[in-house]
Amino acid sequence: MNLFQIAYREMALLYFASKGSRREACNRLWRVAAALAILLAGIPASGQESRTHNAAETQGTVRGTVTTLQDNSPAGVAGVTVKLTPEPAGGNPLTVESDEAGRYEFKNLAPGTYKIAVSQVGFKAVNKQISLNPGQVVIEDIRLELETVSEKVEVHETTGAIATESTAAPTQTVTEREIIALPTATEKVKEVLPIIPGVIRTLDGKLEFKGSDENQSLLLVNSARTADPATGSFSIQVPTDAVQSFAVYKTPYNAGLGSFSGGLTTIETKPPQDQFNLRLKNVIPFPLGKNGQISGIGEATPGLDFGGALIDHKLFFSEVFQYELKKQTVRGLPYPFDIAKRQGFNTFSTLEAILSPSHVLIVTVNAFPLRTEHADINALDPFSSSNDLNQRGIAVSVADKYQFESGAILSTVAQYTRFDSNAHGQGLADLLITPEGYSGNYFDRWSRRGKEMQLFPAYQFKEIKWHGRHEIHVGVDLDYRSFFGTDFSDPVRLLRQDGTLAERINFVGSPSRTPSDSSIAEFVQDHWVLDTHWSVDLGARVASETNGFGAAFAPRAGVAYSPGKSGKTVIRAGAGLFYDVLPLLAQNFALNPTRVISQFDTAGLPIGTPMTLTNAYVGGVNPLSGAALPGEPETTPRNLTWNVEGEHELRKDLILRVSYIDSHTTYLFVINPFVAPAGANSFLGLANTGSSHYRETEATIHYRFRERDQLTASYIWSRLRGDLNNLSSVLIPYEQPVIRPNVYGILPQDIPNRFVTWGIFSVPWKMTFSPIADVHTGYPYSNIDVDQNYVGTPNGSRFARFFSLDLKLYREFRIPFTGIKGRKLHHLRLGVYTLNTTNHHNFNAVFNNVAAPNFGQFAGFVDRRDGMIIEFAD
Repeated sequence: MNLFQIAYREMALLYFASKGSRREACNRLWRVAAALAILLAGIPASGQESRTHNAAETQGTVRGTVTTLQDNSPAGVAGVTVKLTPEPAGGNPLTVESDEAGRYEFKNLAPGTYKIAVSQVGFKAVNKQISLNPGQVVIEDIRLELETVSEKVEVHETTGAIATESTAAPTQTVTEREIIALPTATEKVKEVLPIIPGVIRTLDGKLEFKGSDENQSLLLVNSARTADPATGSFSIQVPTDAVQSFAVYKTPYNAGLGSFSGGLTTIETKPPQDQFNLRLKNVIPFPLGKNGQISGIGEATPGLDFGGALIDHKLFFSEVFQYELKKQTVRGLPYPFDIAKRQGFNTFSTLEAILSPSHVLIVTVNAFPLRTEHADINALDPFSSSNDLNQRGIAVSVADKYQFESGAILSTVAQYTRFDSNAHGQGLADLLITPEGYSGNYFDRWSRRGKEMQLFPAYQFKEIKWHGRHEIHVGVDLDYRSFFGTDFSDPVRLLRQDGTLAERINFVGSPSRTPSDSSIAEFVQDHWVLDTHWSVDLGARVASETNGFGAAFAPRAGVAYSPGKSGKTVIRAGAGLFYDVLPLLAQNFALNPTRVISQFDTAGLPIGTPMTLTNAYVGGVNPLSGAALPGEPETTPRNLTWNVEGEHELRKDLILRVSYIDSHTTYLFVINPFVAPAGANSFLGLANTGSSHYRETEATIHYRFRERDQLTASYIWSRLRGDLNNLSSVLIPYEQPVIRPNVYGILPQDIPNRFVTWGIFSVPWKMTFSPIADVHTGYPYSNIDVDQNYVGTPNGSRFARFFSLDLKLYREFRIPFTGIKGRKLHHLRLGVYTLNTTNHHNFNAVFNNVAAPNFGQFAGFVDRRDGMIIEFAD
């Protein structure tokens, strides 16, 4: 019996096993995971198509896009030479190179027959014959297929393009050039993500995707799930210099993608180069200015990038190392107790082996220790009551690709992730909550040692021609997550404005927790191109978890239609069901420290007897009714998303996209206190009855001009409602000291109106200028009383309108005597950047306690921040 038969036998046993025996079946299945991880796959096969339209002029045009497949989505390839030769042979050939988006064009052509050809090293040669009628425009898209992997192929920057190939195109694709060029606090994917419509950064630093927390969303790095196993947060960094591009999907209807109920972000890293290269970056630290004088180092982000061929045309490696030291000043706090500090490093190593002309093996190792001191300070949460957050870990990934002679493809991705984290306050004093903010030390300190193992084998059949052409994928997605954690909590005291004690919260127990979860999912996906106007995606995914849903069926469907003959307009629509995995913080919820709440009158005397809130998973049951409570969660969050979208090429390189999306999530885990009459048992219950509903209308214009310049502008209207006490808001990243009764209403990330625009422009003296402007409705917040209960409508008030203008200006200078014929030249990149150029007061704190003397006043904002750019570049 071979490995595949063993694996599928074990998967079948797991799928049909009873709830209690699934864990044992998962353990048997993981014993063959390492062997399956060396299975092979190649580059997906694909086809081409052509479209025509009429034009008023006599002479014709031939244009199209040169693409390869990247994460099962077409991606444009730059720098490919396309040759057009008149038939019969003997005419003068014409040549043109594809631009950064992979587009090419031949204009003012006489009617007749032509041969179009592409011969690119490492890819199968493409030769097509086309007929051009008077006044006709022929759109001939060219899909490059890998012929041999015995020679290195450099993948250039990619951007999205209008195409009927994909029924669920990414909201936006951002390339390495754009990550480098755009002005951000750090050149990291998490910093650039908020420029994308539908992605919001909240006041506490979290990312929100189409109204869902990042903990409900999915981050894939080279097709592997990359997140904190315990919380699902995007805490694992990838160095900027290792990133080739990333894309955000709000409607990823591919059934091969699962284990999330929010948005999807994919990151593709750069392959190693075939020639030795060495690059230094940001070698000079920058000082921190305080009160008109230098106060130590404010920022240091040196990096090192090197690699090359170990064995010519066979074995390649690359190493990207980045150190980070950043200090952030918080307005509203006294100097020197006003600085948050991040310090750590990130190393990303890649080893690529060409085992045969149809077999590629890639191994990556990502290590990422990071320490953040005073991570959550603001004007109302000062130095003493802040948290220190420590994170470290390693992710080892193996990706094998093999292409059969028939054109079928077998691919396997396996990854092991170890992620350790801990947080603690500045001491052991009680946390004091007053109407004017926090004092004392933060009450909760925790430690988690998490791990995750993934195995994702998939098989793509050779192209099937039946009423068009079909690309069918099938696969299995295996995942195991666990962590060992401890949690200790000190008392919390709520004080009135006069300093008297109103309430005290004590915590009983300091237990350890060892939650774990195994999941298996099978999927089938068909990409069906009916003709030059229609394409359909149909798929289904069936998932099972040892905890959570025993069998979750998730169908997906999407359609794309290009009316007329021009190919300038694409209409897309689709719907899909998505299931998340069980949040590990929800399992063993009853083992959290127990809260004992005592209340006091103005004279300091106890009011009644203390109330003990017993932690329990209550499901959909009211624990005060006396009914039996379920043992552990047996559901996972579920999301239903549908959308309609239209893209139109207004003119060459000017694209308008208008879309509407509706996203409804149910079975969300929420935390709610159930208070019983005096003498009876009260509960802090975890229920699976939460929900959220997000609606969004987006209009985006993207204009690319002068070859490398571009401008993107988006307006987004949205509406978000849901349960305020969802698991993420109460426990991630830090547990809330006071847990109010749950309310369904306006969520903190609700931003009804937003306009964001950014661009990259070539300006005189060979300089590059890039701005980002973001203006949106102010963040919502709630008014509360001394006991931290809501006053009025929860999240019924808002901060002032948010406005930010960030700018960056730089130039690349060639370094003399470093160029070798046939190899890249080395350059020095020099420039400046400024964040929040106008020094606009984007407040991040508000005195929202009605008992505070300064109730309603805003406090704390990020100052304008300037910096220099000094780095080496290829």
